[in-house]
Amino acid sequence: MVENQKFLVYRNSGNGEPWYEQYEIPISKGMSILDALFYIQDYHDSTFAFRYACRGAICGSCGMTINKVPMLACRTQVSTLKTFKKPINLPEVKFGDIYDWDQSTEILIEPLPNMTVIKDLVVDMEPFWKFYREVEPYFTKEWSEIAPESKQIPKEMKTIERLVYCILCGICWMCPVNAKYPHYIGPAQLAKSDRFIRDSRLSKENREKILSRVLMNDAVPSCEKYFVCNRVCPKDVMPGTAIKDIRDNWIR
Repeated sequence: MVENQKFLVYRNSGNGEPWYEQYEIPISKGMSILDALFYIQDYHDSTFAFRYACRGAICGSCGMTINKVPMLACRTQVSTLKTFKKPINLPEVKFGDIYDWDQSTEILIEPLPNMTVIKDLVVDMEPFWKFYREVEPYFTKEWSEIAPESKQIPKEMKTIERLVYCILCGICWMCPVNAKYPHYIGPAQLAKSDRFIRDSRLSKENREKILSRVLMNDAVPSCEKYFVCNRVCPKDVMPGTAIKDIRDNWIR
């Protein structure tokens, strides 16, 4: 016998009031939330919009809010949500009025928090990328034909390994500071900054350039140490800890 699952999904045409639509779909073994969204799009409403790409929890495209917790849809299986342990002390996120969400029988799907909705589950990521570009988290070195281009010993690599795992999904923007201050540069951006500041291969000039940006008032000093970003990060990057590293080591 095929088991059905009810979903309550946030909908927004982009030019009117948002609403919530209920769908009931058959569940198969190993079905992810992303698979369920494809079923809704294929069999219920072809206009339903959401983002995805790799389906392997690497690209970060399918970040969304599931049962009031931001997660990767491709990584989250429908069957695990009933026993999922919600991270503690998460801020309340509200996208629209919900009058009839039955938490015992329905899975609630909403967009990422603290971002402008373009359509349904698709949010405007441009502010996220704007701040990312501002911190310039990349190498700018002169080309050399002599190998190796740069060297790094395993001990030096270990200091940045955790930070390298960030996939820029935007889930950490659930941070209450992002909710209060649209100009806040964001946890992911600061984690990426820490990753390059601590990289032994980065030039002194580039390190100082990144530091000059992240030590501005709308960056590291604006962090209020909620550490929500640490609790929701799907890759255990711990952006809040990275921000603390910058504060402890570079703010005099």
